[in-house]
Order: sequence, then structure tokens, then C-alpha cells
Amino acid sequence: MITLADLGQYRFQFTIQTRYSDMDMLGHANNAVYLTYLELARLEYFKVVSQQQWSEVALVLAHASMDFKRPLLPYDQPVAYIRTTRLGNSSLTMENIITDPTADKLFFTATMVMVAIDVKSGRPVPIPEVEKQKITQYEPALS
Repeated sequence: MITLADLGQYRFQFTIQTRYSDMDMLGHANNAVYLTYLELARLEYFKVVSQQQWSEVALVLAHASMDFKRPLLPYDQPVAYIRTTRLGNSSLTMENIITDPTADKLFFTATMVMVAIDVKSGRPVPIPEVEKQKITQYEPALS
């Protein structure tokens, strides 16, 4: 289970800009937008970690396990934290936390499995060795 106590183990954070259209009729962020928030954060994570775009091989979301902890309201200022916790041959596992800047409100947690695919064929392929090295350098716990 991912908790705020784990926050010190995350190097990457991304400030989320909420939009009026993210809110539902109950006045809080609709459950569907959380995956969009994490998608934006994940794109930035890979820009920081690998410093290049994956052109022949892409990572696609294969599995997501999500826990909604507390409603995200219009005036909250959410921050996403992401870390890679497992690096396999053709997949990796990422843990995600969305909290506020003071880390006293836990809005959302998720575990996601990303799979490397060949862009042309759409078939799973090994994660390029150079990318594995970059991720391992960024995430010392993987060493």
C-alpha cells in the first residue's frame, strides 16, 4: 500500500494544474481526470529521466491499480510524485502519489505497469538497455 510515509523515496514531482472542466457536478475532480494528471506527470518524468523521446520503442500503460483517498477540490493545488519501483525486461512498474504541496492531504495513489512496444508492430519488445541504465541511475533503489 502506498502512503504519504513513502514520499521521501520519490525524486520526481510534478505540479498539476487543475481546470474547471476537471470538476464534476459534486464539485470535486472527476475520477477519470486522475489518469490524465498522471499521464502528464509521466511524460515529464521520462523527459527528466531519459532526456529523449522514445521513437522506435514506446511505453504504453498496460495496467493501473488506483485508490481514491480524498476528493480533490477546485482550490487544491495537487502535486504528483512518481517513481519506478520495478524494471523488467519489457515492462516497468511505477508508483504514483497525488498530494498537496504540504503533503498533509493524500488525494490519490496508483500503481501502474508500463510495457515497451515496437511503434511499428505494436508488439512488446525489451526496454532499450540505454533507457534501463538511465532509469536505474535516476532511481537508486533499483540498483
